[in-house]
Amino acid sequence: MTTSTWAGDIVVGVDGSEDSDRALDWAAAEADRHGSALHIVHGVGTAPDPDKGTGPADGDLLTAQAARTMLDEAGERAAREHPGLKVTTTLAYEEGPQAVLAAAAGAALTVLGTRGRGGFAALLLGSVALRVAAHTTCPLVVVRGERARPAIGTVVVGVQDEMDAHTVRFALTTAARWHASVRALHAWQPLGEVGLMATQVDTVHELRTAHAALLSRTVEAAHLTAPKAPLSQEVVVSKPAVALVEASAEADLVVVAAHRPHGPLGLRLGPVVHAVLHHSRCPVALVPDR
Repeated sequence: MTTSTWAGDIVVGVDGSEDSDRALDWAAAEADRHGSALHIVHGVGTAPDPDKGTGPADGDLLTAQAARTMLDEAGERAAREHPGLKVTTTLAYEEGPQAVLAAAAGAALTVLGTRGRGGFAALLLGSVALRVAAHTTCPLVVVRGERARPAIGTVVVGVQDEMDAHTVRFALTTAARWHASVRALHAWQPLGEVGLMATQVDTVHELRTAHAALLSRTVEAAHLTAPKAPLSQEVVVSKPAVALVEASAEADLVVVAAHRPHGPLGLRLGPVVHAVLHHSRCPVALVPDR
């Protein structure tokens, strides 16, 4: 077993939907490989009033009872598929994002499904996943992509700069556990660096060399404290979001750093993270700064 750089259990948020069932299955399999316990959580929002009766009008009580049944069934499903896996559940009287974030404090990993329902909506994340992504302090996996695609054996990690060594480290740790390889991808655009003037061949070559060196330094820094896994490095001329979404078609997981700038309304997702979370064709791991 490879030791993760993050300690604790694996947490998965469920709501009874098909997407959350996929997230549950993914999280249970990862907890089994990880040697961790699986903690399943659901937030109902409001606690039932103990002074009320148990009749049909007591919607809060009925909601809580249905949620408890759903959690019990989710726990049974995970234990049935992975005998020996320690499974616990929590019914939280908080909204979904708050319940998941509270349960994930100190976790190794948090897992959520998307909430798309076909058509263009299939590209969009639900509000729970977006809000958790904006505030999580442990790695978050959003389970996206085709429902029955066979394993490819590749983990793609996006590298923006040398501050992303922790993200490469997470990708290497995951790949070692999966017996997979890592594809470290760095995208850049010449016009974005030299302006709208006609670029010189020497200038573009020098810039490409500098970007390749940046990627190499970042990978080397990650290798100092990460398990060994087959790794390739690739510098491409493209928008980062486009390059990562395209790479997701041939990957089991895309790993990106949680570059979350502070705006007037608090933390928000950067444009690359936002695009990858919405459009990736495979699960996405969002790794915050430690």
